[in-house]
Amino acid sequence: MKRIISLAAIGLLMASCVNSGKILPSVTGTIYENLVVMNDTYWKGAEGDSVRAKLAADMVCMPQVEPLFSLSQTSFNGFTDILKPVRNIFIADIDSTQYTQGKVYYYKDQWAKPQVVVKVAAPDRETFKQLMSQYGDRIAQHFVDEEIKRQIEIYKGYTNAKAKELAMQKFGIMVNIPNDMSQISESENFLWATDNKSRVRRDIVIYSFPYTDKDTFTKEYLLAKRDSIMKHHIPGDVEGSYMGTEYNHIPPVFKAINVRGEYCAELRGLWRMINGSAMGGPFVSHTRLDEINQRVIMIEGFVYGAGSKKRNALRQVEAVLYSMQLPQEINALPEVEIVSEDSLQ
Repeated sequence: MKRIISLAAIGLLMASCVNSGKILPSVTGTIYENLVVMNDTYWKGAEGDSVRAKLAADMVCMPQVEPLFSLSQTSFNGFTDILKPVRNIFIADIDSTQYTQGKVYYYKDQWAKPQVVVKVAAPDRETFKQLMSQYGDRIAQHFVDEEIKRQIEIYKGYTNAKAKELAMQKFGIMVNIPNDMSQISESENFLWATDNKSRVRRDIVIYSFPYTDKDTFTKEYLLAKRDSIMKHHIPGDVEGSYMGTEYNHIPPVFKAINVRGEYCAELRGLWRMINGSAMGGPFVSHTRLDEINQRVIMIEGFVYGAGSKKRNALRQVEAVLYSMQLPQEINALPEVEIVSEDSLQ
């Protein structure tokens, strides 16, 4: 494992050195699309199945079946300069004349910017399948993480100034809510922004409550809190209806993750209107501790689009969640290099 990681680091270094000083074109393709460079014989066989099982696995907690990535494939002969600027590229290089052992390489901005390329090199089919079984989830998550980073960068220059100011005033946080989420509602300890689009609608909600003990960050507690908050703040179009969590069809999934080195409780699931019209869709939330004010900050993104694919829209609101900075992050002192007096000129 350490060897593969070190080889990956070498690959990144080599990629950056090769491209040093070059002006790279912008990436092509749509978000959450991935080009697989793999010879046809392997793509149609078990080796291709192992790639699809990881990169095109079903996203969890979605109302319709949607893959992590939409895949397209080309052989090495077809991998021409026209295709090299694609935003996400996975290369399956199975060649006994070049490799004696399996290796995984991660490259950044190899032929375009901002681009991610991952190459799995193997001397034979069995080694390749073993590498995909062992590292495929990590590779898929790497592509997802880089897509989220791209979206965060886009939102930095495309931020709703009013929503950003309200988030700072109400919660002391910085978050990049996009400009097109222009409809804003607020109340005490609650902020709601939506683009209110007719086809696929995207919403962000932020709320807070006092931190009491570690049991706050459990799946059961956070779901109960979500249901309570949403029932109070997000009514349906039928009197007495409100937003709730779907527990029976696809149960919510809880996962502990790190955001910029700090603990974050992630929830994914489906929402629906209780006692109302047949409305629903997927949601994802981040719950983190505001250490300075000893309160819990929950930020959630949810989407609605009857009959429409929702993966890309959900990932876009997920990027908003990752952009959130808590008071302790905003107020953190920058590292200062200590220079001895003797070295000063």
